[in-house]
Amino acid sequence: MKDKSNCEFGMELEHYIAQKFVELGYPYARRSNGSGNKGSLGDSSGQNLFVVECKNKNTESITVDAKVWAKLKSEVPLHSQRLPLYVLRNKSKQTWAVMDVDDFFTILKGYLENLNGRV
Repeated sequence: MKDKSNCEFGMELEHYIAQKFVELGYPYARRSNGSGNKGSLGDSSGQNLFVVECKNKNTESITVDAKVWAKLKSEVPLHSQRLPLYVLRNKSKQTWAVMDVDDFFTILKGYLENLNGRV
C-alpha cells in the first residue's frame, strides 16, 4: 500500500475544515484553490469568518510556528472582519485550532450574550 504524500495529508485536513464550515451553514465552503498560494486567502474559502492556515505535523507534539502565525495575520486584509485561524493536526489526527486570545474572548462574549438572550 502506498503511503500518502505530505500534499495529500494537507488536502485531507483542508477538506475536513471545509466540511466543518459546511456543517455550520456555509454550503460553499471548500478547500481553497491552490491552498492559499494562488490569490486566495488561506486554505479555506466559501466562508467569511476566518482566514485559515492548515498544517499537518508528522509528530505527536505540535508547536505554533511564530513565522507562520505572523504571515497568516499579515494576510488578513485591512478593515476585514475575518480572523486568522491556525489549524494544526498531529500524526494521530488530533486537531487543534489556534487563534489570538483577544479574538477568542470576543467570540466567547458574543456567544454568551446570545446564549443568555441579550442579543
